Amino acid sequence: MKIFHVLGQRPEKTGSGIYLHAIMRRAQEHGFSNHMLAGIPAGNVPELEGLAAQDCSYVVFESDELPFPVAGMSDVMPYKSSLFRELKDERLSAYKRAFSRVLQDTVARFQPDVIHSNHLFVLTALVRELFPDVPLVTTCHGTDLRQYHHCRHLRPYVKTYCRRRPGDCPEP
Repeated sequence: MKIFHVLGQRPEKTGSGIYLHAIMRRAQEHGFSNHMLAGIPAGNVPELEGLAAQDCSYVVFESDELPFPVAGMSDVMPYKSSLFRELKDERLSAYKRAFSRVLQDTVARFQPDVIHSNHLFVLTALVRELFPDVPLVTTCHGTDLRQYHHCRHLRPYVKTYCRRRPGDCPEP
């Protein structure tokens, strides 16, 4: 089985990233193939034990494409970050474009049997929007629920796509 793991933030500096890394190591021990997508700042490619470079894809923040820090699921992160409540207009469009590009490329190359996303929020909604027929399992860490509560402008998008099941018809 091939599992594509999706995390919008730094995998080596967050609780959800450490959790994800542990899941991937365990899955690998049981013969599953893994590929990880994460959001990282320019010039900070993480080294994750047991995870080869070819098994990782990144969306790079603080770059021409995304000229702001990685958006954190908490308002205070253990690294320089931006806030989801600031993710509006062009920033939100750039975020979705950058992740869409890497998600689509990775799914085309890796052809996962299932996608495991972290956080019931914007990135999981984007995954469901792009790949409505790929099974999706999401880990809710709690910070996503807090962001949903505080970021009213993102609620319609998150609610629309996170509630869809594989094969659901698009809403008119």
